[in-house]
Amino acid sequence: MSEEQKENGKEPAANTPEKPEAGASTQPAEKAPAAEAAPPPPPPAGEFGKALEGAGIPVSHLGPDAEGIERIDIAPADLLRAGEFLRDQSQFDLLLSCSGIDWKDRLESVYHLYSTKTHKTLAIKVTAVDEHSPSLMPVWPAADWHERESYDLLGIKYDGHPNLTRILMPIDWLGHPLRKDYKVNDPRLVWNER
Repeated sequence: MSEEQKENGKEPAANTPEKPEAGASTQPAEKAPAAEAAPPPPPPAGEFGKALEGAGIPVSHLGPDAEGIERIDIAPADLLRAGEFLRDQSQFDLLLSCSGIDWKDRLESVYHLYSTKTHKTLAIKVTAVDEHSPSLMPVWPAADWHERESYDLLGIKYDGHPNLTRILMPIDWLGHPLRKDYKVNDPRLVWNER
């Protein structure tokens, strides 16, 4: 601070806030939009996804789930070939489950496989095409009741399944009760009054 400023009791201009001009807006100036964030890196390829790719079976790597289980997405056309490879080459000798999912715009099946020899688990996702998906029963007979349940509750039609009939709902039930198109007062839910 200069001697003159000390005598006048004024602070240097650099330290004094500027006063807005008359009629000027006191709103802060709009900031320029930030650059878009880079997309996240693709999930790492897992052991079994790499093995399938090495055998000429295309997969999409989904990365591990919260428990560290490898997840892969397989096209319906490659599902049976992938299942046979995983059973014969990767020693997945047990199908634990098949769960159906309705995402409103698509139906999916998720299979969980287990190897009793290596104690490893793998999750396979397959998206149905026009509500159709190949059955994995020719590869793992345990798929029988699991696929029937997904058919019964969600309407996924497993092509090649030898007995794709209802397993939980009455034979004359209308529709599939876990589909997202069911409403609270849907007339299809009043089975016992028909």
